[in-house]
Amino acid sequence: MPGAEAKRGGSTIRERLKRYFFAGLLVLLPLVITIWLIGWIVGLMDSLVDFLPARLNPFSYLPFPIPGLGALFTLGLILFLGFLATSVVTRRALAVWDRFLSRIPVFRGVYTSVQKLVETIFSQEQGGRRVVLIEYPRRGIFTVGFATGHAAGELGRQSQERLVNIFVPTTPNPTAGFYLLVPEKDIVPLQMTPEEAFKLIVSGGMISPEEKSATGGSK
Repeated sequence: MPGAEAKRGGSTIRERLKRYFFAGLLVLLPLVITIWLIGWIVGLMDSLVDFLPARLNPFSYLPFPIPGLGALFTLGLILFLGFLATSVVTRRALAVWDRFLSRIPVFRGVYTSVQKLVETIFSQEQGGRRVVLIEYPRRGIFTVGFATGHAAGELGRQSQERLVNIFVPTTPNPTAGFYLLVPEKDIVPLQMTPEEAFKLIVSGGMISPEEKSATGGSK
């Protein structure tokens, strides 16, 4: 019948449009999210230049702002500080600088906490790889986190079990996250490196690290 054929034809067109729509989303969304994330990182690094004096600020010498220039300047500064941090000559001076910052009231609490978190996550030593698997936000659901040490002081005394400090980053922005106290017996250590864990978290599980053997090689 003509009416039935027209109805089937309309349904077919809607199905095709729906399929095209979701196929287009699969192409567009990864690109948009990637551009947004890179833009957010570049914008954040550009904003760090605003804290510099006018003599050192590259934007003060230009007639108009150049996006990404601050990011390049920040990357250069990070590499320069990394060179100084690994130099035997300047290591003592940096240790004195750390002690000075850690004695400033209010500032020292934030600085020391962030310093320990960054050292734990980005440590290049074998013992610093504290990527773990925990059940969160409820039993039967798991997530990847970073163990930053055992709970001490009042937190350790108030529990009959040994608790571990866990930082759980969020997707796709791993700079935000949750602080959890998890019993040590409920933590499963993982062999993946912090870099692999960050790729896993930022990609929403689409980039999974290769499985490693007990000796450290990939299978």
